[in-house]
Amino acid sequence: MSLLARIAARLPEPAQPFVHRLGHIPRLIVAERFVAETGGLASIRLDLQGAPLAADRPVTVSVVQPATGDSRQLSVRDWTLFRNSFPVPFPAFANEAGDVFHLFVTQGETPPATAALAAHAQRIGLDARPPVVLPSASTFGMARALPGSDDALPVAYGIDVFWCDKHGMYFEGWIHCHQHRLSGLRIRVGDDVYDVPEFRRREDLLAFYPDHPHVVNSGFVGYVQGRPGQPVHFEVTSDAGSRSIPIELPKSTLLKEPWTEYQHDTINDFVHTLGRFVTEVNERNLVVAEIGSRHVGEASENMRNYFTGAKRYVGIDIHAAPGVDVVGDAHALDRLVGQGGIDAVFSLSVIEHLACPWVLAAASNRALSTGGIVFHSAPQTYPLHETPNDFWRYSDEGLKVLFGPATGFEVIAAGMVNVMHMYPEERRGVFASVPINPGYGNAFILARKVRDLPDGAVAWPMDFDESRDRAAQYPVRPAT
Repeated sequence: MSLLARIAARLPEPAQPFVHRLGHIPRLIVAERFVAETGGLASIRLDLQGAPLAADRPVTVSVVQPATGDSRQLSVRDWTLFRNSFPVPFPAFANEAGDVFHLFVTQGETPPATAALAAHAQRIGLDARPPVVLPSASTFGMARALPGSDDALPVAYGIDVFWCDKHGMYFEGWIHCHQHRLSGLRIRVGDDVYDVPEFRRREDLLAFYPDHPHVVNSGFVGYVQGRPGQPVHFEVTSDAGSRSIPIELPKSTLLKEPWTEYQHDTINDFVHTLGRFVTEVNERNLVVAEIGSRHVGEASENMRNYFTGAKRYVGIDIHAAPGVDVVGDAHALDRLVGQGGIDAVFSLSVIEHLACPWVLAAASNRALSTGGIVFHSAPQTYPLHETPNDFWRYSDEGLKVLFGPATGFEVIAAGMVNVMHMYPEERRGVFASVPINPGYGNAFILARKVRDLPDGAVAWPMDFDESRDRAAQYPVRPAT
């Protein structure tokens, strides 16, 4: 059960908030236990949406390792800026993955004593409870506090994102020197160095270091070109001197999960949806057309074999070849098969090669009988191929626009499959923030024609003779 769900379960009525009022502990909001997913726990992310928090009081987060008595405590005064969901970084524990921790969230001007929290944990039988799930507890980032001395500058820093590629190492985070103003930062990887040209605004840090307002100018981004894998040092300069800090990097790169909840890398979604199309064609004895039916090698499959129950199978392609019944430009599909001349049409990795896919969508509507179905799949992330006629890349949302209500269709199913990542060589702007960019290999759609498009509903200044000639530039490869 998540932390939020457990809090909500203890709030049966708004007038009965989950509040422990103990004389020696400030207003206690949360008392839970959780399991660290990795060693060296250095941060958690709290999601206290719905918790009974008083907006005018600071939130104190206490994390205790009961087996050792080691603890971390952080007071956040401006927690409302985070809308009740905020990161809590702290100096790392010397723990192993799987170690159990206690978590307490209180509100009050005076942070609670660790001994009082331990006594309360024992009193309520905290260790007998199943652990809660802390969002991003193991991946949010890494924070370290390095105390100063008579000859050492005090430094605190956090690493939000880091990664390396064959050219160097990238860092994104924050660093400050408590009461001393930061004036410079050099990142050193072995003998290679990068001087951070400017510091970025980090308003969020002020909530954790309210006594040092200059902390808002402590964010940095840097990419050190050189050979990765060498020792890393942050060389800090401030108004009180300098310090070189050896950096212990997290055990894995710190990347935010790019995939949305409804998107999953399961090829079964694609196979199941294509299977629905094939089954309907066969069971209803439909006339089906394939766009791009030419057999040009091992990569092309004779899809005709799957439609044994079809009334008729029409293979369409811009070039004559085995598997092709009608040679022509798919933009003029209705001219090739006649208006209402087919009941189903599909293509597999073809429509990225059509210059005007919206014209195809309108032509498909005219070519299909009412109730007819379409299935298309096309790349979402894929290298250029079959140039010069490689024009488009599609998301599932894009396909739902092409074959949706505006063009007379009802979407039955759509999705994206085959998780892929793009590796950028140029490290500037947005391409510097992550080592790889997320994408999907393919998008697909299954839709049904529900109405006829009126004349002129989709207009484009297309010369069909010119379009046919351009389409014919698609590479001709010998059949095998």
